[in-house]
Amino acid sequence: MKKLTLIALFSILVSGLACSLLCSLVLAETQKELFDRGVARLKDNQFQQAVDAFSQLIRMAPESPDAHKNRGVAYMKLGKYDLAIQDFNTTRKILPDMKGLYSNLGVAWYYKGEYTKAIENYDKEIDLTPDNHYAFFNRAICRVEINDLTLGLEDVNQAIALLPDFYLAHCLRGDLLVKMGKQSLARQAYQRAVEIDPDLDYAKDQLASLPQAPDAPAPENGPSAHAYELQAGAYQVKENALGMEQTLKDRGYGVRILELTRPDNTRWYLVRIGGFDTRSAANAAKKEFIANQGMDIIVRPWGKF
Repeated sequence: MKKLTLIALFSILVSGLACSLLCSLVLAETQKELFDRGVARLKDNQFQQAVDAFSQLIRMAPESPDAHKNRGVAYMKLGKYDLAIQDFNTTRKILPDMKGLYSNLGVAWYYKGEYTKAIENYDKEIDLTPDNHYAFFNRAICRVEINDLTLGLEDVNQAIALLPDFYLAHCLRGDLLVKMGKQSLARQAYQRAVEIDPDLDYAKDQLASLPQAPDAPAPENGPSAHAYELQAGAYQVKENALGMEQTLKDRGYGVRILELTRPDNTRWYLVRIGGFDTRSAANAAKKEFIANQGMDIIVRPWGKF
């Protein structure tokens, strides 16, 4: 009798353990279904339904960092930035090193107009993921909002270094250079963006809106009211002049090659850019060119040696 009682008790314990395991499996499956449903609703732009799914999941698993993070994204899509920040901060307490979390906080603070707080969060994201080109790009946007153009340009340059064909980054680089008064470099940035994706209009529109640059190519045979131009090189071998011409064109400058002959009948090929009415304007352009390009250039009389 005693043996049978022990066997019966063991059977009850095994049965209870099996029930507990089954309930746990069912619960885990339900949580996965809720998470997958929330993610699917996010992808379908059904943001309130996503919030509902993640909220239900959070009631079942309040310490789930993914549930809080994704509900925060859904709240942000609904324009409920304070609720989004609450969820992101809860995620931070649960899993402080979660990749992408601080970028989400940066976006939320940006849309609240708190640009310094946004930058602080992008700083943390970049510390965690230094190869995150979007984090550098978004931090650059925030820096533009507080008129920190120099650091903004550094950030966008880093984004391009990480992803050279980043269309939006080249566009933003052009915008920053326009604000900094560097029209030639801005034109170069927009032209690069057009090369990357000629079907998009932003860079093309920005190029069209730029004022006629002083370094635009002059008509080959037409008269000019300019008194000075900049010379990037003087060559007796035409191929060398053509090489410098292409280098400058690749950097966004309008270039012309002036062919002149000395009294001793030696022919020179002079690579020139710009057109200026005064020497002071030419000197200012020379200074900007050297600072931006790291190449030497000199001021010369228009159309002459």
